[in-house]
Amino acid sequence: MKFIIKISSVLLPFFIYGQEINTTVNNKIASGDLIGNRDLSFGVKNILDELVQDKGYNLSENSESILAVDLLYFDVLRKSTTVGFATKTNNQIEIIAEAIFNDKKIKVKSTADNIITSTIVLNNNGTFNQQSVSVALKKLCEQIIIKLKI
Repeated sequence: MKFIIKISSVLLPFFIYGQEINTTVNNKIASGDLIGNRDLSFGVKNILDELVQDKGYNLSENSESILAVDLLYFDVLRKSTTVGFATKTNNQIEIIAEAIFNDKKIKVKSTADNIITSTIVLNNNGTFNQQSVSVALKKLCEQIIIKLKI
């Protein structure tokens, strides 16, 4: 009996395998500084791959199941309030993407806020906080996974 248990425990993993999925991310942003930016596509793909693996899927280039994500919009919305010498700036990063999986197509929007209060007005010429971008991208990928029920 022990022999059968040992043999089955050695051979069983060869017969059991997880579902496979392939992820692709395309940058289709039409305006702004990030038009065709491969780094943004690569970053979203890494976050998406991690979340898909957390759901129990194996990543495979040859898989028939393909999760395709198209990044459509990326921008920073700025709102600034100044009273005397005090300034409050709210930078809101907004990302819109479209995802397709198993003939189901969804559109997802994600935002992240970065609020800055200061007593000196500094102009950073439209740059954005890296942490806010990371938060917005992670939220976007999580919403894609949830809405597509992966």
